[in-house]
Amino acid sequence: MPAAARPLASIEARGAIRVCAHPNALPFASRANTPPGFQIEIARALARELGVSLDIAWVIAPVQYRSAECDIVMDTILNEDVQSEGRVKVSRPYYRSGVALALPSKVDGVRSFADVADKRIGVMAGSVAQMVLGQRGFRTSPFGFEDEMMEALSQGSIDGAAVSAATIGYFNKTQPSRAVTLVYAYEREPSLSWDVAVGMRGADDKLVRKVDAALAALLAAGTIRDIYAQYGIDYRAPPGAP
Repeated sequence: MPAAARPLASIEARGAIRVCAHPNALPFASRANTPPGFQIEIARALARELGVSLDIAWVIAPVQYRSAECDIVMDTILNEDVQSEGRVKVSRPYYRSGVALALPSKVDGVRSFADVADKRIGVMAGSVAQMVLGQRGFRTSPFGFEDEMMEALSQGSIDGAAVSAATIGYFNKTQPSRAVTLVYAYEREPSLSWDVAVGMRGADDKLVRKVDAALAALLAAGTIRDIYAQYGIDYRAPPGAP
């Protein structure tokens, strides 16, 4: 997270809040802006609720957050160990995420990773999914990018792919003739599921409270749900959300 994020008064005086995002990672974000990605659209809606404009700092890796001087990062995973150290302040959660399972079309009867224990499953190299499934004896195939996994699954070179539900939903929306089966496998895997929030570094409590209020308004109005839907993604509310 950035080292020099601004408190609320500074952001309001500046008239803008800066988000860090990857320039080429649809459906999450894209510098090409056709479409911009759901992270950018949610950040824009958030900025409007805060009464400021949105600046975007395009970064490839988290190590760049510091030099980019971004105020917020979308889809920050809630982690008590990290947040308790005080390095990162987080908003209320706005989405339930995790590692879903993509399978060939017309596959039925699969509800969890345990149901495909004898299959060859694609995973992101170095990911939590690779570690968890590897420890359980799964036959995993490592990939560098989720879209590569989706292509391999579509071509039949793997039996399934452990990827985000967002990636699967967007693939099915943009390539309906090659649509795959989406299984929310993370709902049965605590180690592969998490809530996401707006991450802030160096923010004051006033900014956190205002971001929380803005998210509450966007959730109540269905704005966040509708943004996800534009990318073929079903909205999954965090546990306990109204």
